[in-house]
Amino acid sequence: MPARLWAIQPKKRVRSSSWLKHGGICAKNLISKRRIDEIGIKYVESLKLYEEYAARIRNLIQDLVEVEGVEFYAIEGWAEPPAELLNMLQTLDEKDLAGVDLVTVRVLLRFPADVLKIEELVRNEFDVDPSRSLPSNSGALRDPRRFGYPAVVYILSLSESRSTLKEWAKYKDLSFRLELRTMLQEVWATILPKVNQTVGTASEEEFTRELFLLGAMLEKADKGFLTLRDEIKEEALLVPPSLDGRKKPEIPEAETLFTDEELYRLFRDDPSILSRWNKAAIDAGFPEFTPDAEYLRGSFSYLCNIFRAAGIDTIQEVRKFLADMENDDKGLRQLKTLHDTFKDNGKWRVDPFSALFLLALNFRWDNLKDKDLVKLNIKKGSDRISGMD
Repeated sequence: MPARLWAIQPKKRVRSSSWLKHGGICAKNLISKRRIDEIGIKYVESLKLYEEYAARIRNLIQDLVEVEGVEFYAIEGWAEPPAELLNMLQTLDEKDLAGVDLVTVRVLLRFPADVLKIEELVRNEFDVDPSRSLPSNSGALRDPRRFGYPAVVYILSLSESRSTLKEWAKYKDLSFRLELRTMLQEVWATILPKVNQTVGTASEEEFTRELFLLGAMLEKADKGFLTLRDEIKEEALLVPPSLDGRKKPEIPEAETLFTDEELYRLFRDDPSILSRWNKAAIDAGFPEFTPDAEYLRGSFSYLCNIFRAAGIDTIQEVRKFLADMENDDKGLRQLKTLHDTFKDNGKWRVDPFSALFLLALNFRWDNLKDKDLVKLNIKKGSDRISGMD
């Protein structure tokens, strides 16, 4: 069973189920053994439903995350084991039962920025219980005096539109706990219970101070890794991959058909071209995509093919085309139109070369429509960008 978050949540923060919210809860003392037994029996009788719900919610969230194009390390989902539920109930008052969550889904992500993307997604797809959720912008997580490196937590239930679907109707009244953690937050939550043991009064202050420092170090490391990733991604996009690993000779521009080397040199000498079109693709709504060197070489090759086929076949013509696309944000507006027209396609892979490929395909269609786009290897390039290959 994955590690729990008890050590980093307020002591009275427990986890929810609709059937626990009923039944005349009014006692102020610890739950009686008889009441615990009754709850346990009722939960065991409903366990299959909760396990099924956990599996379906876990799969749904994975589908949503994949469509959003966010890379994740793992997604887990489970219903509370009866034995753990019974142990937990022995420490609670009756008034705490309404805050017990019987289904949990945990998403392990690589970077804090990915957490923000998933937060926006779940707020759009589910109903949120704000009183028991701990979003990234909450005061508790932004408080510089907070302890440790806690994760983002949402208490969610099915939206009205989804719960009216036949395949989801039986889960309409069930909620679940969603934990969004970076991998370093998972390290914190896993290790802390092992070291957070009772200490003497004399050493408690020093012990707490050390835990504060460790939590801050993990948070700083998370942000540092994100910064490094963004720097590496920017560098990879700004510097096109060498065609064969060797430095190409300087070739003067001429009014002749460009060679791959000449076009490569154009982008190499002015990397801001790729930077601008990478930003334009993101601003147009396409998901962020960081290609590896091999993928980028493929994108460059497809761009060479379509430029030549579309009559953008000299370096001078390429420069004119780029200037035309940047004039009055003409290219950006076209990319937005393409994205909005095919917004249901969640598999886009648009790097800077691909963005220019799409613009050449649309603005030079009159030059391309009567040509064999399969033989010219242009259709394959288009399918690759849209995620169809």
